[in-house]
Amino acid sequence: MPGQRPWSRALFCASLLASGSAQAFTYEVLFEDTVGRDAVVLGRTPGFQAVAKSILLDGSVKTSGTNTRSYDRILINYAKYMQQFAIGANASLRLTLPVLANYRKEEGEQVPSIVTESTWFETKPKFEFVYATQNALDLVLGVDGYYVSPFEAKSESAFFTATDKFDEASTTYGHLAVVKHGGNFDGGFAFKTAAEKKRNVTKSTNIDESSFVVEDRIYDPTTISIFMRTRLGLGLVYGEFAAIEASGGGNRTDRGATVKEDYFRVQLAGFFPLGPFGFESTLIYKSLSYADNRNVTMDTIPMLSLQMKLSMNMGIPVFAGLIGVSGTDGQSIPEFNAKYKLFGIGGIAGIQSNF
Repeated sequence: MPGQRPWSRALFCASLLASGSAQAFTYEVLFEDTVGRDAVVLGRTPGFQAVAKSILLDGSVKTSGTNTRSYDRILINYAKYMQQFAIGANASLRLTLPVLANYRKEEGEQVPSIVTESTWFETKPKFEFVYATQNALDLVLGVDGYYVSPFEAKSESAFFTATDKFDEASTTYGHLAVVKHGGNFDGGFAFKTAAEKKRNVTKSTNIDESSFVVEDRIYDPTTISIFMRTRLGLGLVYGEFAAIEASGGGNRTDRGATVKEDYFRVQLAGFFPLGPFGFESTLIYKSLSYADNRNVTMDTIPMLSLQMKLSMNMGIPVFAGLIGVSGTDGQSIPEFNAKYKLFGIGGIAGIQSNF
């Protein structure tokens, strides 16, 4: 259908602009195990932990200027295994292996609709050395890896098929945490260096069988955090404030500006005994992280998550729970005036010992 060719090409070009800056474990409010929390909660006691999460995120973008709506849905399956070994009276080694399996489907409400699907894997293995000094000070030194598998994002409509082929990418970085223990109060700080890696994306379409290559970057920003844990009459309370330098790297606009801006993340958690059970509740808030309203994406809007777990000993120590996440924000460009909304819910199950 020659008459549809320019219109289809315009749709294809618009889809090329949809991809944003890749960042490690993007929806970070779903993951409570930060460098600081691991340092103060796990300490140097030998033990292990195995966790599985499955979360379905349902996002939508309503554009007032064109009176259209699009949907962005992601199924995230997360598994983590952590083992800690004592290597002396005052030291231990900790190995953590988290893996993410992601499935994403983007679909426009307008007819003819464009449907984009992709599946990819990520992992961030971590190796840490923990040393406890004689004056109740814990030092944690860690080396981290980050790997993203190759994958395809295929967009299909009634008039064309477009494919984005992402190359695999991997990089390494490090982190440091210091914890001071004192009576009913523990506190400290953590620092994580940035990790960035370029990868190629080959874009093609069946309209004219053409293809070209663009550059994409995976980026995990520098993070500085302070944290504390205190013992109350009913249990333990943990708090953390993290400042994230998202503007330090990642994808950039044609003018060289980063598409993301610095932001902060706050975590508040409580651990309480309930007879034969243990109850844990974690609240995490992330502020908006897009640089301007031209670069709003679902993962850059403000988000709030609530995670609740119940643990018990059934011969082996197990736990299970629920997690929910919500976010909303607007794109204030007059021509679009888009409204971004995100809601997600999922389950958690796992086993742990000595922590």
